[in-house]
Amino acid sequence: MREEIFGPVLPILTVAGEDEAVAFINARERPLALYVFSSSRKVLQRVLEHTSSGGFCGNDTVMHMTLPALPFGGIGMATPASRCRVRPAARP
Repeated sequence: MREEIFGPVLPILTVAGEDEAVAFINARERPLALYVFSSSRKVLQRVLEHTSSGGFCGNDTVMHMTLPALPFGGIGMATPASRCRVRPAARP
């Protein structure tokens, strides 16, 4: 997980808890997309608030593809992702 993956690959990383997840994400370059799965809305919200990525989906992986209005790209004030925020929803 040191370089971008271009292809039909979905890496799945498991962590012991939300603190480890946030630390893992923040120790690297900002990802283009971040997909977090949790039955807890609080966990989804905490990861969203304490990390930075081009796009965030909670309990979903195809949201970026099915909703063209959602941005997908890098981080920064000039990117489309900097102007859009969708609230995550937890599905138990």
